[in-house]
Formats: sequence, C-alpha cells, structure tokens
Amino acid sequence: MAIEVTVKPFRVRVSKTRPADTTAYAVGDVISESATDGAGTGWTFTNVAYGEGGGGYITKATIDYTTAQTFGATLLLFSVTPTSELDDNAGNTAPITADVDNFVGAIAFDALVDHGTGRSYSVATPGSGQGLPLKFTCEAASRTIYGVLVTRDAFTPVASDVVSIILEGEQL
Repeated sequence: MAIEVTVKPFRVRVSKTRPADTTAYAVGDVISESATDGAGTGWTFTNVAYGEGGGGYITKATIDYTTAQTFGATLLLFSVTPTSELDDNAGNTAPITADVDNFVGAIAFDALVDHGTGRSYSVATPGSGQGLPLKFTCEAASRTIYGVLVTRDAFTPVASDVVSIILEGEQL
C-alpha cells in the first residue's frame, strides 16, 4: 500500500525597519529593528507548516533591502524564539547552548546586488552552496519558525532602511 503525502507550497515575507541611525555594522552583527538592549526581536516566519507541529522544506530564500548595499548575510533559523542576542548592531551569539536543540539550520546569502534600482537583493537557491533545501519541523503547537539575521561583511546602513526576508518552500 502506497503512502500519499500532500505537499503545499508556501511563501512568507517578513519585513523590519532598521533603527534611524547610520551606525556601521561589523562582520557578525545582528540586523534587527531595535538597537535598544533587550528590545530586538527574532524574525518570525508564520504559517510555514501546513499544521501545528508540521514541517517542510525551504527551497528558496530572498533578502530584499530598500537601499543599494553589497553585504553578505546569514539567516540562522530556529523552531522556537532564540534566546541569543537579537538587538540590532550587536555581536551575534546564536546559536548559544540553550538554543542548540532548536536550531534548524542556516541560509547563507551571497553579497546583495543593485541593478540600478536603488534597492538591493540576494537570492539563495538549492545547489548553490547556500544551505538549501533546508528541512524544518515546527514545535508541537506551532506553524512558525524564527530567525536571526547576521552580517558576513561590514557595511554602513542608511537610517530606517527596510529589510525583508522571503522564504519559499513546501509544506509537508
């Protein structure tokens, strides 16, 4: 007897407005919405699973930035909100020991590019050495995964830039 698996596509976009400053990022800094100690939050990707405790595969990831930038970044993903550093422009600590059991994996974005629009982006796809496809499983009562965005290059931002991350994949 064959087992039938239903696969449904998903696409989730999460955006954050950076703080209204131009404080330069160092390699390994967190990109978030608040530099105030303890006020930054993780990137919350809701409805990535078909049902609570479900999972799937992330097959494509895009980072979209409202100004021309050329930095690389890594998105660290977790099945629960990480307890690591989440404040903007602070040195990354993820995954810390307390979060290791909930660590899903990482998506590495190549340097962002601007094709003359004033916006910049980077797209991660399977087979590109960027960590995709990435299998994930949500917690028992959840359809959500959480992320920490970390710089791989130093750069100087524009005040109040909007950073968006789009995850696409298959719900199982």
